[in-house]
Amino acid sequence: MTNQDIRQLAVWLKETHLAGAEIRRPGLHLLLKRSVDEVAVAAQIAVPKTSKSTDEPLLKTPGLGRLLLTHPEQSDVLVSVGSRVAPGQLIALLQVGDLLLPVRSQKAGRVSSVLVPCGTTVGYGEAFMRLDAA
Repeated sequence: MTNQDIRQLAVWLKETHLAGAEIRRPGLHLLLKRSVDEVAVAAQIAVPKTSKSTDEPLLKTPGLGRLLLTHPEQSDVLVSVGSRVAPGQLIALLQVGDLLLPVRSQKAGRVSSVLVPCGTTVGYGEAFMRLDAA
């Protein structure tokens, strides 16, 4: 990042009333910070709560990138419809540039459907696979 890029970022932060930004890698974690005055106003806004069911049968992407159901150097799929998966099992890869990040199952079950074709660019939290109870 050049000095000009940093100056431009500072202008954008000021224009959008942000106090700062934090970027981490390799899985990428982006945190935008508001100024103290903005946070006090935002705290008064009621946000509807979404109920997150742990029994939801969807597996979701942990980040954004290109979803791969096979390793680029192998032809075997990691899991397919009908496969049993265990918690922590490698089920896909998320390609971010040259980096391949493992995508592991958070639940046990049997793969009932694959919702996203191999090689599709996905966003954070996008459902890509459905599980049935094992």
